Amino acid sequence: MKKCLIILLSLFVILTICVLSGVTEVIDYNIYNIFSTNEITFLTAFSNVVTAFASSEVIIIITLLLIFLLNTNHERIFVIINTLISAGIIILSKNIFLRERPLIGSELLSSYSFPSGHSLIATTYYGFLIYLLRRSKCKEEYKIIGTTLLSTLIVLICLSRIFLSVHYVTDVIGGVILGLIILLVLIYFFDVTFKPKEKEKPLLKTLSYGFDGIFYTLRHERNMVIHFLVMILVIIAGIVFKITFVEWGICFVLFALVLSLELMNTALENVVDLVTEEKKAKAKIAKDAAAGAVLVAALFAVIIGISIFLPRLLNL
Repeated sequence: MKKCLIILLSLFVILTICVLSGVTEVIDYNIYNIFSTNEITFLTAFSNVVTAFASSEVIIIITLLLIFLLNTNHERIFVIINTLISAGIIILSKNIFLRERPLIGSELLSSYSFPSGHSLIATTYYGFLIYLLRRSKCKEEYKIIGTTLLSTLIVLICLSRIFLSVHYVTDVIGGVILGLIILLVLIYFFDVTFKPKEKEKPLLKTLSYGFDGIFYTLRHERNMVIHFLVMILVIIAGIVFKITFVEWGICFVLFALVLSLELMNTALENVVDLVTEEKKAKAKIAKDAAAGAVLVAALFAVIIGISIFLPRLLNL
């Protein structure tokens, strides 16, 4: 790995010197002119779709999904670290080299061009997913299919930046090389910090326990059903009266507070019943205090709800 890093770093330094000194201008402009003056509608549309897979919005969505799907916290942490480090290096490197973007029509994109951020993030992010897939315990044919699809996606994202004429070819090459450097460093630290232990359950599986608790409370606690019905009515009223964004935020915080306290109340009641079935003063106090916490939250929720909706009702 050290030899690979040295080679990649050397290549990036050489490429950077050539780009900044203007050695690559002829190649860059010739390739740029081919795609900027011969626009193919289908190719442009396809490139726009492909390049979106390296956009910040899509990467954030995929990261959130992976947090639920990955098996260990170690993998989840490094996927997040990968995203943050890649984004930081993209911003830093672009503002160091300050290469202007290609002119698209009469528009010059505001961000700098070298290295290509999409190419870098595609290489580091999807490259790391390939690494995680290869070291997983899934069937070999699935590994081959997944590796092929992700590798193809990386290549297509890099090519899309050239087809869309938003980067010079050396920007894309620079992004790939720098991305490979980051990827190798991340893999090294992932392996160094990895400690084999009993397999953790996927986060999606652990969340199912929480839903089991919610469904149990709905089936066995009348007050929980009432809270849910009130929540639905408030949401309908909010839509009808077109309450503000801040008011929606207040309502959802109150929903979460009341429902969470009702769940805790149910949990505490069952724990007390598990400890003792006898009628004891302290057991009664524990149950009453938990029920009181729900009551306080519900009363304040009602007061705040009235303050939000009563003025609108009076204006009808």
